[in-house]
Amino acid sequence: MDTGLHTATDTTAETAAPRPALTVEAIRERLRATLAPPHRSPSSQADRVHAVLRRELLAGTISPALRLTEEGVAARFATSRTPVRDALRRLESEGHLVREPAGGALTPRIPRASTMHEIYEVRVALEDLVVRRAAGHGAGVDLAGLRELRDEWAELRQSWPQLEAQFELPEFVHADEGFHEALARLAGNATAGRHLRDVNERIRLLRIHDFTTSDRIETTIAEHLAIAQAVVAGEVEPAAARMREHVQASAGVVAQRVGAALARMFDAQDAAR
Repeated sequence: MDTGLHTATDTTAETAAPRPALTVEAIRERLRATLAPPHRSPSSQADRVHAVLRRELLAGTISPALRLTEEGVAARFATSRTPVRDALRRLESEGHLVREPAGGALTPRIPRASTMHEIYEVRVALEDLVVRRAAGHGAGVDLAGLRELRDEWAELRQSWPQLEAQFELPEFVHADEGFHEALARLAGNATAGRHLRDVNERIRLLRIHDFTTSDRIETTIAEHLAIAQAVVAGEVEPAAARMREHVQASAGVVAQRVGAALARMFDAQDAAR
């Protein structure tokens, strides 16, 4: 069982033996797993180009100002323009890239503020459904897994001061996503988990820049731990309230990042001229 940030066991917090302290590399390995493409391995050049670019777009490692051309991408992957053209068209149809008005080059799609508001309305509803189901401890809920999730975030909160100096702070967005998607899986609602992953992919390009200060990360860790503690204790209303406050706070940060991302894009374009 994979719950995002933690490795599941069949033991509970009350009987489990102490685990080794978290390390930066262990966390990174788990984060890389959350980014693994859900489909089979690429079987063609077009599939390979699509898979690599999609992973980079979702990870936020491609600048919003970068212009992707068939020639440039073909040179990077040492292939012809035909598979590149197919891969770029697929990424455009999936909504990851947008074509410039003059045609030709494509750039990463920057979501609009109105779109972000709509996406977060959906996210609040999904998260409320998940946390209530998890805290209700009904059929299909993995209570042992929830305890494990709680314990690992408690461990991360304790270990973070030692990890901070070694950790690339923007990477933490993937740990944040892993917590929410793990909660959906452990609550026994795979459909909600799939929709949450879709929501996360749509806003990751902006959220990747959220976690740039340690106090922001520490706040998020504390909020995740409080949610997990309420869920394990079966406190449905407190868990739902904490989740709602957590997601709404994230929405506020993302709204600020929409403007900031656009400013960075225009600055980069001006510098390239």
